[in-house]
Amino acid sequence: MKKIIANSGWLIALLLTVMNLWMWDSQLQFSNYSENNLKMAVLQLVHVILIIVELWLLMQLGRTLKRHRLGRTRVITTWLVLVAYGAGSVLLQLVWKNQFYFSDLLNAVFPITRNIFPLATAYIIAMATFPRVNELSEVNRRFLGKVLVGMFLVATVFYNDLWGIKDSQNVLFYLMVMMVGAAFDGIELPDHWRRFVKRWGTVTLLVTAVLAMLMPTISVTIHYDMSTANRFSNLSDGLLVLVALGMFLLQKNQVIGEHQILNGGIYSSLVLAGLPLLRSHYVGFAAGHVGNLGLKILLVTIIAGAVMAVGFVANWCLRRLFSSLAITQHYKRWVEELPSHLMEWPAWLKKFCHRHWPALTAVGVAYGLAVISNLLMFTSWKVNPAGSMTFDNYIYLLTARQGTLLFTALLIWLVFKLVQSLVKRYWLALSIVVPLIIIWGIANRIKLITREEPILPSDVMMYQAYGSMLKLVSAWIPITGAVVYVITIGLGIYLDRKLPVPAPSTKRRCIWTVLTVLFFGSSIFWNHTDSRISTVIEGLGDHPIFYNQQDGARENGPIIQFLNNIDITVMEKPAGYSKARMEKIAREYQVVAEEINKDRKNSLSSQTIMFNLSKSFSNPKRVPGVKIKGNPIPYILSLKKTTTSGLMMSSGYGGGTANMEYMTLRGLATANFSSTLQTPYTQIVPRLTKNWTFNQLFDYAVGIHPYQGVFYSRVADYAKFGFNRFYYLGSKYKIIDKKKTRNVNSSATPWSQTVS
Repeated sequence: MKKIIANSGWLIALLLTVMNLWMWDSQLQFSNYSENNLKMAVLQLVHVILIIVELWLLMQLGRTLKRHRLGRTRVITTWLVLVAYGAGSVLLQLVWKNQFYFSDLLNAVFPITRNIFPLATAYIIAMATFPRVNELSEVNRRFLGKVLVGMFLVATVFYNDLWGIKDSQNVLFYLMVMMVGAAFDGIELPDHWRRFVKRWGTVTLLVTAVLAMLMPTISVTIHYDMSTANRFSNLSDGLLVLVALGMFLLQKNQVIGEHQILNGGIYSSLVLAGLPLLRSHYVGFAAGHVGNLGLKILLVTIIAGAVMAVGFVANWCLRRLFSSLAITQHYKRWVEELPSHLMEWPAWLKKFCHRHWPALTAVGVAYGLAVISNLLMFTSWKVNPAGSMTFDNYIYLLTARQGTLLFTALLIWLVFKLVQSLVKRYWLALSIVVPLIIIWGIANRIKLITREEPILPSDVMMYQAYGSMLKLVSAWIPITGAVVYVITIGLGIYLDRKLPVPAPSTKRRCIWTVLTVLFFGSSIFWNHTDSRISTVIEGLGDHPIFYNQQDGARENGPIIQFLNNIDITVMEKPAGYSKARMEKIAREYQVVAEEINKDRKNSLSSQTIMFNLSKSFSNPKRVPGVKIKGNPIPYILSLKKTTTSGLMMSSGYGGGTANMEYMTLRGLATANFSSTLQTPYTQIVPRLTKNWTFNQLFDYAVGIHPYQGVFYSRVADYAKFGFNRFYYLGSKYKIIDKKKTRNVNSSATPWSQTVS
């Protein structure tokens, strides 16, 4: 029986330790010291017991890790297990809760430096360093242990965080407790000392338990609140450390659970239980079920047991998988080549950079291009994202928008790998991609300055207008760009001859091609609300802004903002929408129309209707905040009184000519469309087989546009609308009345020709 109890002691200790990691989470309300009653006293007692067991288990870990030199491969593998579990928790959060945050991804990839689970970090450090304790003499080890215990006691007596371990959730605290176990390893207590430890250990336990149960009352009496209620019920309490140490010393050098510690089972269970993302789910589940205190503790116990079981199974699966992989031997050889001493690291890093310089260069260039292209979207050196605070744009970009930069760099790097896979040349691929991205950024900047929006997919679709669009900028800009591009490609060809880089294998070329297509192809789902892809993209820092494309480009950069506009949703389906419902509405209006028109003598089709859309004409008296003397348009206002007249509701002003035309001809307000739909002329009309427009009520229709007709696909759209003729500058129909007008807003085209 004693053997069974001894062998199962580690299992019980692990279960109680996991419970102690969770039970005092604020979601469970066990530690919300709001009531000074018997229930609170019982909770304090439970807390004391759980703390002692966790401290005892930590000392067991320290003793075991001190006795076994596990090697660098095992240490690094243990860290990789932590990374794998962290990545798995992020994936689980995405699949289960549809939540993804860039900070969680960083926590998973850098678990030690971001201190997401101090116990796991301390465990890894102990694996690498605790065997060195064996090099100390027994006297020095005992002295080290006494000093550590004394530090806990001093902090408890003065109730001051002298060593920075009061909250107990830091690496130093866990290392100190585990080091106590390592320092006192090997002690064989004589019988009289064993009796002494039992007697005074029991007394200390009882005194501490009573003090912990009374502290809520004492705290309320002295401070009128619960601020010091947990003075004797926290992990760093020196009296509880003494009790746990007494239990540890009474074991006669027997390490309980040593096999489970060495094979990683206990570590795996602790990591699964303690990772913040996973712990929040366990605690949340327990908090949301049963209200009775005893039942809630029972539920926490059951969940803790289940997590432990999963941890041991996952550890067994990972060990089997790791041992069966062909890459394992390469991994072990690589680890063994790592430097053993700090002074060897500079030489190793130099060798690593020399061996992998092509990949490192490509990654660095991609990140640099991401920074440059995003900075080009700012027209000033200052930015005020919060509205009330102003920052330098480069500071804001490199700090608050790091996720966006990394995602942009990844996209650029994939473009480079795709081009390299196609041309099979490293420098040539780099010389193609670098100027391409810079030109893309400059082109977006020019459009931001002239049109207050970046390049959109609808612009790319206007391939007929490329020639006309180039006329909007100074001639030297495209010429310079073309010359620089040619020179850069020539330099790339030269470097491929002088400094050749081996071409990627056919297998890798196929992989990079598929990955690039998948990443960029995923943009057709970026705006699908509540989709997993949309959640990931937004978690990486993408802020889709469609109502203000200029702000969107500054937040996301020209590449991501362009991809944001690929996934188009015309409008959300209204509630109750159906063919039958639309036919019913049509019949209702048909009845109303027949009633209105029953006494009319004329027919609409026999009349001539003219639409004159003018951006330069308006009644300035209607502009908010503008006050003028007199009547600027007396004739128009008098004419309105003698004929049918009124006001038109517009979905915008100050621009958007093509959208105004669309709304006038189609009778559909763009305000009802999705924010992802920016230009119906290029995004909707070409995709529809039938476009109903007002002019189709007549036998003959003519359209006149006083500028280039190729912009916004007007030529193709007006043909789809059923216009018999479409006049514009450069059309096949001759325009007689033309004149040149001064364009004061453009240095590239100071004079433009329009229809008069």
